[in-house]
Amino acid sequence: MKQLHKTIIVGIVDRKLDREVERSSLEEARLLVETYGGEVVEVLTQNASHRDSSTYIGSGKVQEIRRIVEDKRVEIVVINSDVKASQLYNLASEIGVSQECEVWDRTQLILEIFKKHASTAEAKLQIKLAELHHHGPEMAGIGQEMSQQGGGIGVRGIGETQTEIMRRHWRDQIRTVEKKLEKVANTRTQQMKHRRKSGVPTVSIVGYTNAGKTTLFNAMSSKSDLVEDKLFATLDSSVSSVYLKNVGKEVYLSDTIGFIQDLPTKLVSAFSTTLQESVSADLLLHVLDVSDDNRELKVETVNKILASIGMENKKQVYVLNKIDKLSDREKKEIEQEYEDKLYICVSARNNENIDRLVEMIGEELMKQGLERASYLSFG
Repeated sequence: MKQLHKTIIVGIVDRKLDREVERSSLEEARLLVETYGGEVVEVLTQNASHRDSSTYIGSGKVQEIRRIVEDKRVEIVVINSDVKASQLYNLASEIGVSQECEVWDRTQLILEIFKKHASTAEAKLQIKLAELHHHGPEMAGIGQEMSQQGGGIGVRGIGETQTEIMRRHWRDQIRTVEKKLEKVANTRTQQMKHRRKSGVPTVSIVGYTNAGKTTLFNAMSSKSDLVEDKLFATLDSSVSSVYLKNVGKEVYLSDTIGFIQDLPTKLVSAFSTTLQESVSADLLLHVLDVSDDNRELKVETVNKILASIGMENKKQVYVLNKIDKLSDREKKEIEQEYEDKLYICVSARNNENIDRLVEMIGEELMKQGLERASYLSFG
């Protein structure tokens, strides 16, 4: 049995916010840690109004964490916020040097999960770019790399300090990764253009991570992409074709990366090429887990991210997934909740209502101008 990494989560609590939002964020952090392969041994909270410019959480909390790290042999401390690189460096110095304990913020935790799940060259490059932007030169290992090379990269300019050299090298690294990513992204763009020129509509599955998007994709396309009960099991966009019986034509169906609450802008930007599958779609299938008590918060999160990439006006079908987990009374309540929206209740795992969903897709695309195949006759 693989040993789990003992982890502490430090939640930054804003007393002005809804307690349910704070609780949901900490629970999500726990799921992220478990997805990475960690075991949460302690959850601590710190008042948001007491942020420290040096360590973000203050000396008192740092000492409390250090004691727990020593007593429980903790390997990872996660600050459930986006923390400056310099503050993470200071925290790591004060908490983790002698105990070999790493200190991450929320963004770094997500990046570490991405690293473990990335399979394609594009995903790996996107992660590298996001990591460089997030860390900055101080935390990207560039200082150590330069010291091993004798204190400089290339010719040192007049009056150029070690910090300036380090930053220049960091910017060079970013440009190198961007050029590689541009080549890979161009290939994807050409594939998308080819699909658009073919006149075949595209339908994209979007939604909060772990809502069942890939299970739905597999059910609709008869594929067998990886399905795990974990956050961010899918990082790379998959594309397949689905035949619409009521139209007599095929459409392209794409499955994209799951969204998450407070997804850092750096990560949305880094994965923009993957999300372009959704941007180019004629129709969105917005999947949500109806058994999740926090589903409305997650729907709001997904819609905010869609708006941030210019998709707020894209037609959506709300796919109310995991309906098999609800009682008849709960099912009626969710149907009433979405009665003013375009929705369908399904169980992707049990293939319940999948045929009807495919039929709905045909109906909606015909409203957008898609014509039935000429060989179909209707009485």
